[in-house]
Amino acid sequence: MGSTFFGLNVALSGLVTQQRALNTVSQNLTNATTPGYSRQRVEMAAQIPYAYPALNSPVGPGQIGTGVLAAAHVRLRDQFVDVRYRQQAAATGQFEARSDAMRRIDTVIDEPGETGITSLLERFWGSWQALSLDPTSAAAREATRHAGQALAQGFSDLRAQLVASQAEADARIGLQVARVNDLAGQVNQLNQEIAMVVAVGQEPNDLRDRRDLLLDELAGYADITVTETAATGKVSVAIGSQLLVDSGTDAVNALAIDAAGAATVGGTPTTISGGSLRGLVDVRDAVIGGAGGYIAQLDALAGAVAASVNARHAAGFGLDGGTGRDFFTGATAAAIAVSAPVMASVDAIAASDTAAGLPGGADAAVAIAQLQFLVQPIGASTTTLDGFYQQMVARVGVDADQANRMAAVQRGVLEAAGSRRDAVSGVNIDEELADMVRFQKAYNSAARMITTLDEMLETIVNRMGIVGR
Repeated sequence: MGSTFFGLNVALSGLVTQQRALNTVSQNLTNATTPGYSRQRVEMAAQIPYAYPALNSPVGPGQIGTGVLAAAHVRLRDQFVDVRYRQQAAATGQFEARSDAMRRIDTVIDEPGETGITSLLERFWGSWQALSLDPTSAAAREATRHAGQALAQGFSDLRAQLVASQAEADARIGLQVARVNDLAGQVNQLNQEIAMVVAVGQEPNDLRDRRDLLLDELAGYADITVTETAATGKVSVAIGSQLLVDSGTDAVNALAIDAAGAATVGGTPTTISGGSLRGLVDVRDAVIGGAGGYIAQLDALAGAVAASVNARHAAGFGLDGGTGRDFFTGATAAAIAVSAPVMASVDAIAASDTAAGLPGGADAAVAIAQLQFLVQPIGASTTTLDGFYQQMVARVGVDADQANRMAAVQRGVLEAAGSRRDAVSGVNIDEELADMVRFQKAYNSAARMITTLDEMLETIVNRMGIVGR
């Protein structure tokens, strides 16, 4: 049989548990706008009833409840939603990095524009056409030389800007790799703190929220796989097939990406297939650099212009009677320049096909002016010189538009994944206020029960007579 004070213990357990639930509601409400915070809840359960079955249990009509207890203090989180969100964060990071880079490149290309390569080519071909009308004119020859210089400088400047964009992407890769390694160190530190809390039987909800916030940021840089060890609460984080954070050894293996785009974790090769790092590496090594990148295409165009003009120019004769001289030197956008003989004298510009045609011959000048219409193999294409550059400009536009469109789509998908996660983990103020009223009433009921039991004890102690009378 329970003692007279048995009911007080039962009511007290309700008072304490409802107070804890109210404190949890307060925690949720005050963190409703805290980034990364997950809603928490007190899981209640009935305490072990009296008496517990045994051979020496007192005889009675049945077990009597002993009250309520806070069985667990959990945070509401769906690991499958987290996985989905981080997958979308990696995809969004990849396309946003590419979109940002393409916007800068689109600005660099500056087409259509008065200072773009298209305009410089038009002026160059036009100068040869003008020279063909008056081959003996020093002004026309000077205009041709100046147009050649401007075109060569345009190639050089555009290539320098593309190289600068490539260097910027490389610098961003370096900064993001450093940030990934820093985040990995923070996750590892939180792993150890979480393990210590779990070891004493408590729930490190706030520490887990901080760790999940770091993991979300990590997912934006690279596609990661997160595996939790239930016994310790620690997580292992892998990039590709290699562990960045090893929960078993508490080791952090540094991520590195070399100049060729190869990624390693702890010195072991791995694959980064998503995140902003994937986008930046693609931009640096495939979009701008690489065999089919913008720099290679610009070099191919500059080399084709120089080779085509030089082949026709070397076969012609200058006003000074000289022949076999190139108009341009260099075979890349960085190296192309007007040749030394032409820079020394405009009379070295070959406008005539034959020595006999001097000084008024203009066949060579006409042929060079017509080169803009010549279909020839350039790089991987067969087209005109102007047409090749237009293809390159069109590719930049298409790449930029596709990157912007994919980034916008992925932002929408990520937002949807975030909304789905918020539906589970986010704080709903209306729900919390409803819980507050519910727990408050339960608390008041438990308090009222204690008051009632106190009055019962008052009757027993003070109103049932005096001992010994």
